[in-house]
Amino acid sequence: MNQKKYKWLFFLLSILLVSNIVLAIFLFMSNTSKDRLESRNESSAIYKEIGLSGQQIDTFKASKENFFKQMRPYWNEIKELKDSMYKKLEADSNDLIVKMLSLEIAQKTSMVDLKTYQHFVELRTLCTPEQQVRFDTLIPKFVNRRNRR
Repeated sequence: MNQKKYKWLFFLLSILLVSNIVLAIFLFMSNTSKDRLESRNESSAIYKEIGLSGQQIDTFKASKENFFKQMRPYWNEIKELKDSMYKKLEADSNDLIVKMLSLEIAQKTSMVDLKTYQHFVELRTLCTPEQQVRFDTLIPKFVNRRNRR
């Protein structure tokens, strides 16, 4: 009788474990696809608000992909520098090393900001004068919203 009881408990425990794993996988998958979908919807909304034509949207998307491809190494480098700076907390590092890392992060961040600004200047040139007015009001809001995340 005891063995039947343990087999029953083991069976129930197995079902609970499998269902939790499946649930966790579905939650993870839905969050990542939801983030991608929100990003696409946000871009589409901006394109519509500016009033871009189909050809302009294609050009904007290509430019955006190219920009992200170029900038990703810089963003990763800044992240690595920040990681290495904060790892210095453990080692009771010299303030000079931390200050040097901080300066390097600041320089790279400044360069990234300038490249981002230049990217938006180039995108703006693709717009008609009417679209440029809408572009000029939407992009600062878009950039500031991104920084709050």
